[in-house]
Amino acid sequence: MKDTVMDTRTPTPLVTSDGPGFRADDLVQAAMDWHFGPDTGSRFWREKARTWSFDPRKDITTLADLALLPDVTDEIRTVPVGDLVPKGLAGAGPMRVFETGGTTGRPRRIVDFHEFRRQAGWWSSFLDREQVPQGGNWLLIAPTGPHAVGHVLRELTSLRSAVPLHIDLDPRWVKELMRSGRDKEAQYYIEHLVSQTMDLLTTQTIDVMFCTPPLLEVLAQSPRAVELINRSVHTILWSGASMDRDTRDILRHEVFPQVKLRGAYGNTITGVSPEHVPTAADAPVDGSYDDGSAVFVPCYTGFLMEIVDPAAGRGTVPYGARGRVLAHTLTRETLLPNNLERDLATRVAPRPGHPVDAVADVAPYARTEGEIIEGVY
Repeated sequence: MKDTVMDTRTPTPLVTSDGPGFRADDLVQAAMDWHFGPDTGSRFWREKARTWSFDPRKDITTLADLALLPDVTDEIRTVPVGDLVPKGLAGAGPMRVFETGGTTGRPRRIVDFHEFRRQAGWWSSFLDREQVPQGGNWLLIAPTGPHAVGHVLRELTSLRSAVPLHIDLDPRWVKELMRSGRDKEAQYYIEHLVSQTMDLLTTQTIDVMFCTPPLLEVLAQSPRAVELINRSVHTILWSGASMDRDTRDILRHEVFPQVKLRGAYGNTITGVSPEHVPTAADAPVDGSYDDGSAVFVPCYTGFLMEIVDPAAGRGTVPYGARGRVLAHTLTRETLLPNNLERDLATRVAPRPGHPVDAVADVAPYARTEGEIIEGVY
């Protein structure tokens, strides 16, 4: 592939084929050409490549070959942000810098030009598939500021002609309170979020609500909140923390039986993987297809996931088996391969219309070599 310096304000993905025409190896090759090209790659990756005995543009051509590259997700916590900007995106439009919520420590940092608007479009396509109405008022209890999710939700409401009503959520502050044992202060903060939520639920008609699982569980304990949500909310979107199957079933069938409950898995680095719910038109493709699992599909034109042996961090497990999430971010803005996520999940065969593996029933990975604090996000 030839190096191309982008001069548009809306850069295209590295590959534009989707559905049956998508090949993961094509995405890998396009990412290597772009991120290590002398006229397109970032200073960070081009400097890395100078120290290697192999040429990533020639020697990395398949998904399996990505194992040659290092996991630098810890390193980008401190890299100067300018070193992360691909040279080929100079003049490509407004740049945003997004940071993770600090679940595993110091925030990680990436740059964005247009990818997260595409992420919103990917999410919106799943809502269309389930006939979630356009328009209406959306209550968004989500991190804003440096966090990508707030930006994606703003884009999502714009794409769906909806009115966004925001409640700001600072996940780092809650995690810090919990990390330092200040549980009472953390509870006060949660009550502050709930108070703002109740104000909007009682004064506005809410059609769609985005909420994290911990906060949704708190709201589920309030009869008044449950009444208001069941009365007007069509869909609850949840993300940002894990939700076990028992909790999900109780919320879906007992607490909010009048409301669609739809999740999304991902984070600032791995993008948005919306929940894929079977419809009458879907034909089962494996034995675990319709067993009540929360199944998530990555936006595979830039984000791929493998489920691997938790002990080794390598070696894809069979379909239906559980393992650790190994994520690869291969967008025009960001190259972050071999990111061994903090989550366990079940490997699921491709869903109808999507040619890549899905993941299901995500849960935190219990480990001893670090601390994981989910908090409210």
